[in-house]
Amino acid sequence: MQKALAFTDHQTLKELQFTDVLTHLSEFAVSNSAVDQLIKLSPSNRFKSLIHQLTQTKERLDILLQKRTFPALEFDELLVELKFLGIEDAVLSLEGFIRIHDASNLVNTYLKFFEHAASFSTLEQVFQDCYHTDELVDRITKIIDVKQTKNIKDDATPELAKIRQEIKIIRQKINRNFEREMRKLVKDGLLGETCESFIDNRRVLTVQSGFKRRVPGTILGASKTGSLTYIEPKVNQELNHELSCLFDDEKREIYRILKALTAQFRIHLPLIQAYQTALVSFDVINAKARLAFQMEATLPALAKEKAMHWSCAYHPILRQNNQAQGKTTIPQEFSLDQTHRMLVISGPNAGGKSLTMKTFGLLQCMLQAGLLIPVHPDSKACFFEQLYSDIGDNQSIENELSTYSYRLQRMKFFLEQSNPNTFLLLDEFGTGSDPELGGALAEIFFERLYDKGCFAIITTHYAAIKFKASELAQAVNGAMKFDIKSLKPLYQLELGMPGSSFTFEVASINGIPADILKAAKQRLSVETKRFNELLSTLQQEKRYLQKMIQEHKNAQDAMAEELLKVREQADFYARKTRVLGTQSDEQAKWIQLGQRMEKYLNRFNPSPRKRKENEALMEEIRAFFLKSTVKPTVKKPLPVNKKPENSPEPLVFKVGEKVRMAGTKQVGIIEAIQKSKANLLVNNMKISVPLDKLLPF
Repeated sequence: MQKALAFTDHQTLKELQFTDVLTHLSEFAVSNSAVDQLIKLSPSNRFKSLIHQLTQTKERLDILLQKRTFPALEFDELLVELKFLGIEDAVLSLEGFIRIHDASNLVNTYLKFFEHAASFSTLEQVFQDCYHTDELVDRITKIIDVKQTKNIKDDATPELAKIRQEIKIIRQKINRNFEREMRKLVKDGLLGETCESFIDNRRVLTVQSGFKRRVPGTILGASKTGSLTYIEPKVNQELNHELSCLFDDEKREIYRILKALTAQFRIHLPLIQAYQTALVSFDVINAKARLAFQMEATLPALAKEKAMHWSCAYHPILRQNNQAQGKTTIPQEFSLDQTHRMLVISGPNAGGKSLTMKTFGLLQCMLQAGLLIPVHPDSKACFFEQLYSDIGDNQSIENELSTYSYRLQRMKFFLEQSNPNTFLLLDEFGTGSDPELGGALAEIFFERLYDKGCFAIITTHYAAIKFKASELAQAVNGAMKFDIKSLKPLYQLELGMPGSSFTFEVASINGIPADILKAAKQRLSVETKRFNELLSTLQQEKRYLQKMIQEHKNAQDAMAEELLKVREQADFYARKTRVLGTQSDEQAKWIQLGQRMEKYLNRFNPSPRKRKENEALMEEIRAFFLKSTVKPTVKKPLPVNKKPENSPEPLVFKVGEKVRMAGTKQVGIIEAIQKSKANLLVNNMKISVPLDKLLPF
């Protein structure tokens, strides 16, 4: 079976300050076992296990962010108790049983929480070997007062109750005798200022040493100066002896009780072991979640393919240091995939190239160690099988290697190990030797690494490497932004083009005299000057174009929003016009009807002599109304439970449609439809009509 490759080596973790993160992480742990695990934590390439760990930490963080009522993680480890329970005839201490009681109580509380929180199923698996039981807690509380005295209860056994009752009686006798003797000696002036003291839990008289022979009793000691002598009154000697015997009897009875209780708990050894394992595991997860909460970290989407996009990515150590000093930390963005898998970063010294690379390397190591990372929640990440770095000025003193020799050996190692699942971080690529010769060798190394199919972030000042990155299809240039006007680095990565080193600008910032800079510029070749000027100009033009593109996009978005509003208003006024038109037609009809009725009323004669004329008028009015209305057609009801043959399709009405009410000539407009009824607007009046009483207009 082929041995799995290690994810990284000690040198890489040291260069990326991963151990500093672990030191801070361990401060959130409660138990020593969890601290040991966290300090020894290392990145892994076991992806299935990583996803499980990250999900558990994310669920614990969600509980923190949601501010849900959750049991506090406070417990003492059970390592000694587990050891003693595994030894026959061994007896657990009183404190050991209290620790088991607290652990059982805490685990029961966690299990109860997860019963009502199904959304944290992965975190719940930490306690999968535990089960809820009150047996352990009940047995301990029956014997031990775990809340107040932290001691065996008086009524634990009849024998113990009897012994403690006798102790109480003896103590009362001793105190009465002592008080009587003390009052007598105070009256005689034989005692010191304090009168009494305690030695070996015995109440003794504080006698002036000059009078010690006048006080009957046993001398148990003296003060440092020798001016006071501590004497146990003779009248209490036998009582104190009896009290000591009772204490010994109490101790033996307590031992017998604890031995019997230990024997009862020995059968629960697997459950107690599960308590220890689960609580330590949860302690580790809880520490990771608390670190994530402090770092404002999250779990990005995990892609199966080799592709990532990190936005608002922070270097956690830099951010913490800046926050302590009241400084702002500028976040970074990374976008790499199979089409752009090698990123060459160039730009000015002290512009943030190395820090940008370290940010990615540290966060990737944290992610593959099961830690959440400080990036935007919409970010996307992936896993790698290997990650190695070559950062900074490393010399191998024990092997007598120079910086360049060390870097060459490191490069040889990278060429041997690299594959499509490897990620490399190479800082100041190609430096350490003659610029021309070193640059040529670095270019060949770059090509060979590219052919290996690996992913990489490379920082360099070499123009040859920048040109090569622009020529290779799956490589991309990136530049650290630099403000030409203020001559200050902006610490932001910009993809798509190489960056100028801004050598003279940076030198000017650091106080190099202008005459030296002028002399140096005169030594440059025409091609070098033109190339650097071109890079500088391109960076400025790109930033200007990006600004214009963003302004154009914002203007387009604003116009689209305004156009949508105009269309919505046009639709509204069109509907309003239709409604008003319909209302106008209806009002005209009613006006005509009213005018006709007014003529009828004018022709009506109330005189009894005009009765026949009025009857003729009423017949004319009835005929007029018969023409204006339609009587509803009465249909025979269909037989129950029988489906009519060739039944017509039900009518479908829409809001804004003009309809007529069945049995009348009344026309209205549908304003709303609610279940089986429609709200109509008829002659400026709103009425509700069943849908089956409506006909198309």
